[in-house]
Order: sequence, then structure tokens, then C-alpha cells
Amino acid sequence: MPSFDRRGFLQGAAAGAAAGILGVGAARADETRPWAAWVRSYMNRPVKLAMTCSNTTAPYYTPTRAGVQDAGAQLGVEVLWTGVPDTNTVAQIAQFRQLVATGYQGIAVIPLEADAWIAPIKHAIDRGVVVVCTNSDSPRSGRELFFGQDLVGAAEAQGRMLAKLAGGRGAVAMTNCAPGMLALDRRIEGAKRGVTAGGLEIVGVFNTDPSDMGSDRSTIRDIARSHPNLTAMMPLCGQDTAAAGLVKQEIKAQWPIVGTDLIYQTLEMIRDGVIDGTVGQQPYMQGYLPIMYLYQRVALNGRKLDLPGGNYFMENEIVTKKNVGYYLEREKRFAG
Repeated sequence: MPSFDRRGFLQGAAAGAAAGILGVGAARADETRPWAAWVRSYMNRPVKLAMTCSNTTAPYYTPTRAGVQDAGAQLGVEVLWTGVPDTNTVAQIAQFRQLVATGYQGIAVIPLEADAWIAPIKHAIDRGVVVVCTNSDSPRSGRELFFGQDLVGAAEAQGRMLAKLAGGRGAVAMTNCAPGMLALDRRIEGAKRGVTAGGLEIVGVFNTDPSDMGSDRSTIRDIARSHPNLTAMMPLCGQDTAAAGLVKQEIKAQWPIVGTDLIYQTLEMIRDGVIDGTVGQQPYMQGYLPIMYLYQRVALNGRKLDLPGGNYFMENEIVTKKNVGYYLEREKRFAG
């Protein structure tokens, strides 16, 4: 069986990802790579890979979907992007079970409720399917790897950055767009640790609706109205970050904002000095790298990548006005 190491995997995926993230190199692999047909014949059956997402309508996942599609095009294999538009875990699991039943050999899951996925993922693994999680995790499911951010560490750095901008004193409000999601629980843990260490008092963590920008903005307005002495705003979701910037402009607030993710509207407001910073988690690579990994495991019979905790953590991308120009150029493929 071929050996498989993290460095080799990264090097092998990097060239294709660099082209894909800029919107080039998406030609079918069998048009440019003569080995693609041989690889397909290696298994004597089609290679079928999929990624299932807990909220396909969320703007955050637009780059993730592009990463999935680019990886499939570059490899010349069938890769399905699927999921549910409304965070309906029951419906998503039913769909996942259908993927297993219809012969998908590798599946990446973006779960909402971690524990609900334990049994379905274990069942798939028992059937010989390679399963990984990306963006959000189900660590007790036996999934092979988690691709994503060290959410606690990233949010702690975000909190310390915000506290410094706020002068190390005063009150901060946080938002949560996915109550019950393990990813947000971990982010809140790190955020609380960061702002508290930086000297800020937390007035609350407020739930938002990321599917409705109007509702999101209304929630931010209510937070500002209820806490007139607020000195900092810490949105913990991408849509919330953009909403906070819009409300700050509308009510002419002075509090600093350090948010999350690389939604294009957020990047524009960082450029314009409305939002002070954001911490990105590489959503494109959260789509691209899992597919590349599944391909090596399924099509090339590569060994499982052995990492501490099964976590393939990606580097945080801290964006401020100083470096936002680079990200505006890189992410404009996903604008709109």
C-alpha cells in the first residue's frame, strides 16, 4: 500500500488549489492529464465522492462548493456537492444514507449537530466508506479526519485583537448564528477566553438568523439599543460580521468590530474602515482538500493520514486594512 504523509499531501494539492482559487485550471482532468483514465481503470469501477453540507444557502459555503467542484474537475472524477438548505439534520442524514446506499466511496460531511452524526457515520464506515468532516466536526463518530480551523485558538486570537482595539476595557457583545453547532460552541469558548484575558466584560452571546440579512441586522440593532455603553462588537459568524458593519454605519457607532470569515461585503467594509478585522478559515480549502484526500484514499489506496486528534487544522487568515487588498482580489470570484 502506498505511503501517505501530510507534507506530500499538501504539496500534491497545493498547485491545483492555487489555480482553482483564482478561478483557473478547471478543465476536466482527462483533457490535460493522460493518467486520469488509467486511475479510473485502477478500481474497475467509477470513483464517486461527495460532500454534504448542513446549509447550502449560506454565503459562507460558496467558496467551499467551488473548491469541491474544482477538485473534481482537476481529478476527472464524479464529485457531488449536496446537502440541505435549511440546517435540517434529519433530512441531511437521510440524504447521507442514500449516498452510502448508492455506492459513494468517499464522503465529506459538514455537520450541524455533532452527536446526531455518530451512528450514521459509523454505519457508513462499517460499509467501507471513507468519511471525513470539514468546517464543523463530529469527533465521536469515528470520522477519519476533520479539515478546518482550530476554532478555539482562532476565536481566542480574535478576542485578544478586539480587546486591544477597545483599549482593554468596557463591554463586548457576541453573536451566534448556529446554536447547538459544535463549531460555534468551540468558537464561543475561545472568544470568551480571548476578550476576558484582554480586559473586556461580556454582556451576552446573542443568537442570529444568518439566512435573513434583515433579521440579522435587526438583532444587531437590538443589541446596540439594549447596551448603549457597548465598547466592542464580536460577531462569530460571517453573515453576522457583515450585518454588524452595516448597522455600525447606520447608527454611526464607534465601537470596533473584529469578526469572522471572508464574505466579500465584510472585506469591502474593512477596506472602507468600518470593520476593523476578520479571521478567515479558508472555506475554499475546506472544500478542496477533503476531496483531494478522499481521492487518494479511495482511488489510490493511500494510507490514512495520522494526525493528533484526527485534526487537519488550517492556518488562520487574519485580515485588516493593511492586507485586505490581497483578499479582495483573491475572493472576488465568490462575490455577489
